[in-house]
Amino acid sequence: MAKGKGRGNRGLISWILIIICAIVFCGSAAHLLLYAKDKLDAEKDFSQIRDHSRNLSEIYELNHDFIGWIKIEDTKINYPVMQTPDDPEYYLHRDFSGEYSASGVPFLDAMSVVKPRDAVIDGEEYHLDTSWNWLIYGHNMKFGTMFHDLQEYDSKEFWESHKTFTFDVYDPETGKTDSGVYEIFAASRSQIRAEDSTAFQYYQYAGLSDEETFYEYVNGVMAESSYDTGIEPQFGDQLVTLSTCAYHTNEGRMYIVGRRIK
Repeated sequence: MAKGKGRGNRGLISWILIIICAIVFCGSAAHLLLYAKDKLDAEKDFSQIRDHSRNLSEIYELNHDFIGWIKIEDTKINYPVMQTPDDPEYYLHRDFSGEYSASGVPFLDAMSVVKPRDAVIDGEEYHLDTSWNWLIYGHNMKFGTMFHDLQEYDSKEFWESHKTFTFDVYDPETGKTDSGVYEIFAASRSQIRAEDSTAFQYYQYAGLSDEETFYEYVNGVMAESSYDTGIEPQFGDQLVTLSTCAYHTNEGRMYIVGRRIK
């Protein structure tokens, strides 16, 4: 009698485990489907926006948070760039229209100043001059979209065939577009470090305004770079840094830095 009861309990436990596994599987499948739908919806929206990329004023009229367009040839990096200084990570998980999206939209760090402006930081009023480094963030999406292709720059061979990118900035006051070509001089896998760390932290240099800090940043990213490009920026060069998540370590990041050549 006891043996039969034991077999019955084991059978019940097996069915419970099967049901739990089925629930987990269905939940995972649903999550993947929602993720895929979000990706498809996001890319559809970006595809429509790209139709206006030859005339950035049309994109600005759709959303005044738009500041420019980033593109790396022969990659999927071909997106609008947003900036919201009063809410720096607003587009981290919002699409171009402001609706929720896991993909988000690439955005410019709040301390990166494209045009001189007044700002309130920690309750204090400041006048911010144009910064020498513009830091742009973008997600590393599993489907290969957004800034996922930055991972390829860990290879010098990839860099040798993709040495430049463009960042075109729109000025709503003049209605003009400043088209910039940037040559990449550093590419590195890094990570977000503890606040009290004395190690170099590239993401702390979004707003360079003086010569000493400029060279501190340039020397830091060149020392971290996965390879030597032979390019040495000089003070006065406009820099653009592109940053995304990476999974080689906890809080990993992948970034590239370019200097303007046109």
